[in-house]
Amino acid sequence: MAMKFTVNREVLQSGLQKVVGITDQKRASMQVLTHVLVEAAVNENRLSLSATDLNLSVQTSVEADVVSPGQTTVSARKFLESVKELRHEALHCELLDNARLSVKAGTVNYALATIPAADFPYLETITPEKTCPLDVETLRRGLESTVYAVPQDEDAISVSGMFWHPVAEDRLRLVSSDGHRLAMNEISFPSKAFFGDVQGVVVPRKGVQEIIRLLEKTDAVQGALHENRLIVQTPDTHLMVLLLEEAFPKYEAIIPEAVEGFVEVPRADLQAALRRMAVVSDASSMHVRFMMSRDLLGLEAGSVEHGTAYEEISVEYSGKNFAIAFNIRYVMDVIQSFTGPTVRVEWVDEYHGGIFRDPDDPGIFALIMPMMV
Repeated sequence: MAMKFTVNREVLQSGLQKVVGITDQKRASMQVLTHVLVEAAVNENRLSLSATDLNLSVQTSVEADVVSPGQTTVSARKFLESVKELRHEALHCELLDNARLSVKAGTVNYALATIPAADFPYLETITPEKTCPLDVETLRRGLESTVYAVPQDEDAISVSGMFWHPVAEDRLRLVSSDGHRLAMNEISFPSKAFFGDVQGVVVPRKGVQEIIRLLEKTDAVQGALHENRLIVQTPDTHLMVLLLEEAFPKYEAIIPEAVEGFVEVPRADLQAALRRMAVVSDASSMHVRFMMSRDLLGLEAGSVEHGTAYEEISVEYSGKNFAIAFNIRYVMDVIQSFTGPTVRVEWVDEYHGGIFRDPDDPGIFALIMPMMV
């Protein structure tokens, strides 16, 4: 008898959402890598969902009423889209003789194309001897506040991953840089137990994004390193990430030991002003000029095609007049990653990177290289 099961729509949707991010529809070298492996087990009455891109793999399981066991693969995105469109809570699924996966709900019946499970890459399930409990909110916040600076292009000159750098027995520094900016957040983390003698690892951008996705849907998580893999697991999901072999640059060398001036600006005011400045920016002119004078921060941006914009924000500042320009999108990314009501901007001179801090979160730090305009 072919695979047959009944599953709750919301339960299946939640499970598919945990694996669909792994399946890269555009970059997949084989069609089967855009599929999710569906396995039904009668003895457990659970449905296993697995996906991989050969560098990352994720396995999760959901409750189901399994009538007969079996396995197949189906497009992860199409399976999820079809489930989202259905309105009945109970979904009746069956692998048909014509190699279609029937998904029935009420009067609706999808018959989705499949690829045999035998064509799906073998997924090695590594069960670490020892795992560390991780604080979900702390790790999620740390990753979200630094992932924006990881290069999106895997062929970029900079390392397209995030450096997990243990700096104390109970501290972890998350660092990313695309060569134009650097983002860093030092968080509480069981580094001694997690890393042992390892001095740090580089986690690829997609791996970081999938860890964030997993952390958003759980209250309990365990983590471990196993050779060249990072493993993150929850009670029902197992994520394995192949670490990058590239060495992360000596990022400490570009962080100024001392600054010449600083100003603190209300975050909401600065964020709104930057959005207004961005209206007149374009791809050829992405700069915003910060101009400090007594009790005043002036912002100026513009382009030949769209014109110029200028705005003043009242601040407490009594230092010397100073001006420096940054890529406006980079500054907006930094401000978006902060959560406190104030942004602290520090500088050495117009040639060194500007430093951005969140006074409410001492561990968070960003450096943006200046633009010459």
